[in-house]
Amino acid sequence: MKRTTRSLALAILGVLIAAAPARLCAQSTDGAGIANLSPGDVCQIIGGTVALGFGIWHFAVPDLYRWQSYVPDAPQTLVDAVAATNFFMSLTLSMVGATNVAMPLLMDAATPMGRAWLWANVGLWTVRTAYQLVKPQGSHSPALRWGMTAAFVATDLLFVAAAIDATW
Repeated sequence: MKRTTRSLALAILGVLIAAAPARLCAQSTDGAGIANLSPGDVCQIIGGTVALGFGIWHFAVPDLYRWQSYVPDAPQTLVDAVAATNFFMSLTLSMVGATNVAMPLLMDAATPMGRAWLWANVGLWTVRTAYQLVKPQGSHSPALRWGMTAAFVATDLLFVAAAIDATW
């Protein structure tokens, strides 16, 4: 990912956290948001930032790795379908990440909806990690392959910690 994209994502996260002096729900009576973040909330925000980063980075992946060069004779409809799949996966992952960054500022993770959301993220990242172990991506570069595996495991563990914190 380009340094400017990474810097932008971190700047957005910083503004979100700094601009939220209290939980943003109208019913909130629990004081300052950043001071009241639990360890699970912090894990969720970090995991969400990683997911958002993956989503933003994935928009650039086709150009970075020159996907078109792998299938020079492919019909344009197939090329367009792969590009559309990548675009919507990137957008979805970005939205999931941004939601995870914002949710601890908007609601208590211990609510049924908050817990369900966190456990859904655990499922997503556990499956992503398992898939990477079974059918590794980035295998043309050992550093990329194992770096991706480590990032997926770490993200999964962040969401596991957040979900457990919200559940117990």
